[in-house]
Amino acid sequence: MYHHFLNELIVLDAEKTSILTLRLPDDISDFMVLQAISAPLLEIIVIANADALKNITVRFQPFMGLKVESLSKSSQAFNTPVTRCIGQGFRLYTRMGTAAKFCAAELRRGVSFSLDMANCQNLDNCLTFALQADSKFELVPLETDLRVLHEPKVLLVAKALLARQYDYAASSELIAIDMAEIEQVRLELQTFVRGDLGLCHAGLADEALRLTPLLMQKQQWLFRTYTHIFERPNYNRSANDTDNTDKLLRKLECYELLAPPELVQMVGRLMEDDT
Repeated sequence: MYHHFLNELIVLDAEKTSILTLRLPDDISDFMVLQAISAPLLEIIVIANADALKNITVRFQPFMGLKVESLSKSSQAFNTPVTRCIGQGFRLYTRMGTAAKFCAAELRRGVSFSLDMANCQNLDNCLTFALQADSKFELVPLETDLRVLHEPKVLLVAKALLARQYDYAASSELIAIDMAEIEQVRLELQTFVRGDLGLCHAGLADEALRLTPLLMQKQQWLFRTYTHIFERPNYNRSANDTDNTDKLLRKLECYELLAPPELVQMVGRLMEDDT
């Protein structure tokens, strides 16, 4: 469900002790972090290839950079390791309640975690991962990941407008308000696609582009209903003629019932002369 936030997976050899560092590049604004921290920043899954060697698949947000260093020992302090076997993995999240500016500052310095095989507690085909000490982030195992995914607000609003059941029999003022709301969200989608998050996340940009014509179709239908209120339904009839044909026929039958027979016969002869 996070496929549109993370880039294509990378397969790395996990046979050696390594230090992986996730870093925010200098040319990326902190505002990107504000928009993206609701989703995982990184995802790792332990896999095995045909030679039964342990590998890991790594996916991370495309505006981030990942550095892998092969180190036997490191002076850096790490938290309690998380053991992952083949088919298991984890995601890197910001800690709940942490201000985004502190997370962005740590990402500038780099968020490191270790990859080791030495402390697997006699388990086969397992690896241990440990996040750097005093980090504003946390490693969440996949099977316990209960974080609710929050998409960008503009995408959520656009989907809500598409799912809304509009009252096409409402007054012209209410319909005009609905059209203005859709137009505002449509412009926000265009701004989102051209923004940093849209440029970095191709999946989110594609979804925004997919929602834009759907909003336009709904807006056009509302506009048709709106203009139908003020314009005549048929150019063969006058603009102030809002009665339908059935109603006019019933009115004519009432006149025939109330009129004298001589008048009805006279009208009939006049109609025959016209034909």
